This record gives sequence, C-alpha cells and structure tokens, in this order.
Amino acid sequence: MELLWIDLPLYVILIWATYTDIKSRVIPDKLVVSGLCYFLVLRIGYADQPYFHYLLGVIAGAGILYVCALIRPGSFGGGDIKLLAVVGVALGWRESLLFLCLLLGIAGLYAVTVFLIWKDRKSLIPLSPFFLAVFIFHFFINILMRT
Repeated sequence: MELLWIDLPLYVILIWATYTDIKSRVIPDKLVVSGLCYFLVLRIGYADQPYFHYLLGVIAGAGILYVCALIRPGSFGGGDIKLLAVVGVALGWRESLLFLCLLLGIAGLYAVTVFLIWKDRKSLIPLSPFFLAVFIFHFFINILMRT
C-alpha cells in the first residue's frame, strides 16, 4: 500500500525534479507545492506515525539545508530546500534526516571527486539527481527490510 501512495508519487516527483534541474537548473515551484499538498493531505488519512512527525520532517530536512544556505550563500538552491521539504513530509522526520545524511554524503563524495579529478571548483552541481539516487537506495533497503 505504501508503495502505491507514497513511494510511487515521490519517485515521479524526484524524476521530474531531476529532469528539470539538469535541463534548466530549476526545480519548478508547482511541482514542489503539488507534492507538499499531496503528502500533507495523504498523511492525514494514511500515516504510520503521528501527523506532527511528518510536519517535523519538513522542518528537520528543509530547515537544515536552509540554515546551511544562510551560512554559506549559494551552497544550496531554493528548489533543493523545497524538494527536501516534500521528502520530509512524505517520509517523516527520522527518515528525512537519514535521507539528508545520505544525500549530503553521496553529493559530497561526488563533489570531492570532481574537484580532485577535474580540478573544477566553479561548476555548480545539481542536487536533485542525488535526491533520486538516495530515494532509489532507500526504496530498495525498505523492500529488503519488509521481506
């Protein structure tokens, strides 16, 4: 059931965000707002945690990226922050923090690799492909844990 109502819509949102982020370096607001609305309404009726855990997911994940963007301007785009809010409301605060740690770890390894191999410090790296990679990893780990 969770696969149909949570994983599949989040997967579609992350694919769309990855496509637009790579193509035009923008994650559309209508995508993020529709994702937030969908998961906020869905979690009223279908939740395996208390509702406030999903609201905390928005604050925990997106709040951390927002603070990082305030401390170091240009480190994260607004679309990335809002996209993590969607992930937070879909997964809850615990899983969104785990998601954020994996996201930053994988993106950080990629950035270090780009810097060491190509010596390119000025290129901007779209973050949404890493959202998609972490979600696919998260999805398969959840399937393994359920069986």
